[in-house]
Amino acid sequence: MKSKFLWWALGILGFVFLLSSLTITIVEYQRFKASTAVFPAGSTIAGVPVGELDAAGAEARIADCYNLPVTLHIESSAIQASPQELGFSIDVPSLVQAGLNQIRGGGYWAALWNRTTASPVAVPLDASVDRVILVNYLNTVISPRYTQAGASVTPIPNTTNFDPSASGNHLDVDSAAANIETALLSPDIHEADVPVVDDSGDTASYASLEAFLRHNIDWVGFDGLVEVYLKSLADGQSLHFAVWDGETVSPDIAYSGFSTIKIPISISLMRRLDEPYSDTVINLMEEMIVNSENTAADTLMAYYIDETRGPLIVSEDMAALGLENTFLAGYFYTGAPLLQLFATPANSRTDIDLDPDSYNQVTLSELGKLLEGIYNCAENNSGLLNETFPGEITQPECRLTIDILTLPKPLQFIMTSLPPDATVADKYGYGLDMDGIFRTITDNAIVYTPGGDFILSVAVYDPDWLNATDGQRVIGRLSQTVYNFFNLENQAYWWFDTQ
Repeated sequence: MKSKFLWWALGILGFVFLLSSLTITIVEYQRFKASTAVFPAGSTIAGVPVGELDAAGAEARIADCYNLPVTLHIESSAIQASPQELGFSIDVPSLVQAGLNQIRGGGYWAALWNRTTASPVAVPLDASVDRVILVNYLNTVISPRYTQAGASVTPIPNTTNFDPSASGNHLDVDSAAANIETALLSPDIHEADVPVVDDSGDTASYASLEAFLRHNIDWVGFDGLVEVYLKSLADGQSLHFAVWDGETVSPDIAYSGFSTIKIPISISLMRRLDEPYSDTVINLMEEMIVNSENTAADTLMAYYIDETRGPLIVSEDMAALGLENTFLAGYFYTGAPLLQLFATPANSRTDIDLDPDSYNQVTLSELGKLLEGIYNCAENNSGLLNETFPGEITQPECRLTIDILTLPKPLQFIMTSLPPDATVADKYGYGLDMDGIFRTITDNAIVYTPGGDFILSVAVYDPDWLNATDGQRVIGRLSQTVYNFFNLENQAYWWFDTQ
């Protein structure tokens, strides 16, 4: 009986102890939940020091830091913008809670046994910048206030001149956005540079240049055929068109070559002559190019290319260069036999037939390609001539040829209206047709100018009779217009006549 009572007493006592332990645990848990955690010294959240601060204090400090306005520097000006305007967003409570979780790493039981960490916590920044909002702010708020667009180059009607573009500037949006993002995502940086890039102004397009050249043909009042081939030697852009009495026609028309065929003869000579050239050869080349002496051309072909087939070898060289419309079918001397009859894409056209000389024909684009080949050979020892005839045509030979093409000539066409700072290496051609009527002038040039070098070939044709002065006016006005296109800051002005 006594033993049974003892067991009951022990059971009741155990229950009391168990109930007391549970009560103590619940009370301590409530205290744990109600306790205010303090971050250990040296703690950082999102790069902001929060040591010895409770959760509320940490949130306030972080919010204060990341809500500071960002000062944007635009050249000599500055403007402040709130992070929210710039697309910045941050969840501060979540960051602080992540820090608290590190402090309370073991939860209630770790705190009960006094095993919570006293080491500093470090919570990295977790924030974002909406690039769409940021870029929109730059484009709609900053750009209209602090930048100004430039004005495009505009041709001036009834002149050869262009109204130069007005310079402007624009924001470098990508760089500005990157700088601002860096500031927004840093607790210490609250300013950012917004770069402004100067614009030199838009240049006139080649389409507008072509339209302006057509306008100037109309201004001169020439109603015959005009063909223009132009290529920039800096960027390779080109234009090529032809008009007849104001109507557009297909270019690459077959013309009688006259003395322009002496450019191909010079290239064939370069292939076969050894350096250094003798004085005799140089003198003959100068006579051929400068004075258009046919006897000099015949002598050079007969002695240095082939006495019988010299002209045909020149034609074969042109074919090797990919020029299928350029040929010389006989010597220049009176009564020279026609060595071969050439049919080409240009002289086989049915839409336009100028009845070109069966002995000697060219097209403007092919003459332009030859001059470009000589230019590249002289400047860089590269290009069409060097690639087609490797080791046979040298840079000094090309430079000598350009020097000869640059020598003063009895007449001027492309050079007529250009200022002294332009250097023209050209070969023109003109002559009487088989019926004794003067109809055609062509001039083909490498033009060196301060604003850029270019190839210009122009042909003028009148089916009835070409007044040489009219042809010179057309070519001179077109060449001056092209010069001004490349030299907007140093334009030439038309002073030859008024209309």
